[in-house]
Amino acid sequence: MLLIFISWIYIFYAATVWGITFNNLFKLKENNHLITQILGLFSITIITAISCFFTSINIGFYIVFFLASLLLAYFKRKQLKIYITNLKIRFFNLSKPLQIAFFIFSWLCLAQASTLPYIIDNESYYLQTIKWLNEYGFVKGLSNLHLFFAQTSGWHILQSAFNFSFLTNKLNDLSAYIYFLVAFYSFEKINLIFKEKSIQIAHYFIAIVPLVSVLFFQFISSPSPDIPVFLFSFLIFYKLLKNWNNLSITDFKNITFICFFILLIKISSVYIVCIPIILLAANYQKFKKSLVTLFSVGLFVLAIFIGKNQWLTGYPLFPLQTFKWLTSDYSIPEAYQSFFFKTNKVYAYKISYLEYQELSILQRLKVWLSLPKLHGVFNKLILALIIIFPFFIILKKKIYQPLLAIYSLACIQLAVLFITSPQYRFFLVFILTLVALLIFIIFQKKILIKIALPLSLIITSFILLFPFKLDSFTTNKFTQNNSSFKLSYIIFPHKNSKYNYTYHKEKIGNLKYNNPTNQEFFWITGDGDLPVIKKEQLEYFKNKYHYYPQLRTGNLKDGFYSKSIDND
Repeated sequence: MLLIFISWIYIFYAATVWGITFNNLFKLKENNHLITQILGLFSITIITAISCFFTSINIGFYIVFFLASLLLAYFKRKQLKIYITNLKIRFFNLSKPLQIAFFIFSWLCLAQASTLPYIIDNESYYLQTIKWLNEYGFVKGLSNLHLFFAQTSGWHILQSAFNFSFLTNKLNDLSAYIYFLVAFYSFEKINLIFKEKSIQIAHYFIAIVPLVSVLFFQFISSPSPDIPVFLFSFLIFYKLLKNWNNLSITDFKNITFICFFILLIKISSVYIVCIPIILLAANYQKFKKSLVTLFSVGLFVLAIFIGKNQWLTGYPLFPLQTFKWLTSDYSIPEAYQSFFFKTNKVYAYKISYLEYQELSILQRLKVWLSLPKLHGVFNKLILALIIIFPFFIILKKKIYQPLLAIYSLACIQLAVLFITSPQYRFFLVFILTLVALLIFIIFQKKILIKIALPLSLIITSFILLFPFKLDSFTTNKFTQNNSSFKLSYIIFPHKNSKYNYTYHKEKIGNLKYNNPTNQEFFWITGDGDLPVIKKEQLEYFKNKYHYYPQLRTGNLKDGFYSKSIDND
C-alpha cells in the first residue's frame, strides 16, 4: 500500500503539471481538479505514445519526462500552488461524516490495489503488452506473436509511463488511481445533495461511483481499460445531465477531449464519438469557433491510433481489413483477423461459429438471453432496460433531452455490439448508467444515499478482507476467487501477476520463446521474459492456418512476421 501511495503522489504531480499546461495551451477556463487531472493524463498518454514509435518507455524516458515535468512545474508554480490549495479547501468543505467515509474509501482503494489482480485479461495480454512498451516501445508486427497484442490500449501506454518497471514489478495501479480521483469528485456531489434543498438528478447520478465500489474493486488491481472508459463516460453523462442547456465552450472542449481520450483507450467505445456531434449540432453557432482546435487535436489522436495499429498489425484501422494503405512484410494474415473477429463474435453466445451461422436472429437472441449465471442475468437486464427506459424519459420533461441522448447512445452501442460481440461487460457502462438513472428518477431521496454509501463501504470491506468463492456467479474458473487483502501488502503490494509461472524455453525457426507450462489457459502469457507465447497456441495456428511467428531480422526490437509453412 505504501509503495502504491508513493507512486500515486508522483502520478498526481505529473498529471497536475501537464493538466495545467494543457488548460493554458487550449485556453480552458475554470477547470476543476478532476478535469485537470484527466487532461494531464491525456497529455502524458500522447507524449508516451509518440515516444513508443522511437524508443522504449524505460529509465531514459522516465528521466527526460521527470525533468520536463519539473521544468513545467517551475513555470506553472503559482497555478500549481493555487490548484493544491483549492483541492485542500474542497476536501475540508466535505461534512465530517463524508470526510471519514472518504478516508475509509481511500484506504480500501489502496488496499484493493495492493492485492493480486483479479481479471484474466491481465494474464493474457495486459502484462506482456506493457512489458513490450517498457522494453521496446511499439514493435512492428507484434500481433503476429500473439493476436491480443494488437489491442494495445492507450491506458497500457499510459501505465508504462508510471510503473517504474526498471525498479519493481508491483506498480500497475493506474486504474485504482483514477477511480480514487473520480470517487472524490462524487463525494463532493454527495456533499451538495446533503446540503442543497433543490434536487439535481445529475448529482445523484454521479454518486453511483463510490456506491458500486464492490463491482469496480474487482477491476482496479490491474490496468483494465474498462475502468477509465466507465468513469470518463459517467463524468460526461453527468455534464450532459447538469449543463445540457447552458454548456460553455470550455465544457464542450473538455467533453470532446475526454471523448478523444476514451477512443485512444478503447476503440470499441465508438458510441462516444456521437456526443460531440450531438452537442455541436445543438449549439453550432456557439461552438463553431472552437472547431479548428478540436479538429486538429482529433486528427493528431487519429494519427497516433493509425500509426500504432499499422506498427503492431500492418492494418491502420485494425480489426477492419478493408483499409490497408501500406504493404508490409509484418501484416498479420487475413486468416488471423477472420479468426479474431469470429471468436469474439461467438464468445458472447458460448457456441461455435458454425452453430452461430445456422441460427436465425431470433434464435441467437434466445441463446443470448438464456446463458447461465451472470451472463444470462445481465443480458436479460439489458433487454429490459432498453424496453422500459423510454417511458421514464417521458416523466422527466425538464431533462428529457440529455436522457434521450444517453438512451440513444446506449442503443447505438448495443447495435454495434450485436455486430461485433454482445458481451455484457462491453455494455456495463450503460447498465450502470440506466439503472442508476431509473432509481434516482423514482427515488430522489437523500436517505437513499445515506443508507447506500455506508452499506457499500461495509460490503466492499468484507469482500476485500475475506476470501470466498465466486462460482455461483461465473463458470470461468480463472475468476472464481476474489482478491483479498493480506497484512504483508501494507508496505509492498502483490506483484502485478496473480500466478507463479513456470516457463520452458522453446524454439521454432529463428524464434526462441518462453512457454508457460503450468497454466492451462489458451491465451496465457503472464509476466515472463520476452517473448512469451503458449506452445499450444502457436501449434494451433500453425496446424489450422499454416502460419507461425518468426523474427524479421533476428532482433526482437525489429518485430515479427507470420511465415507460411507452405514456404518451408
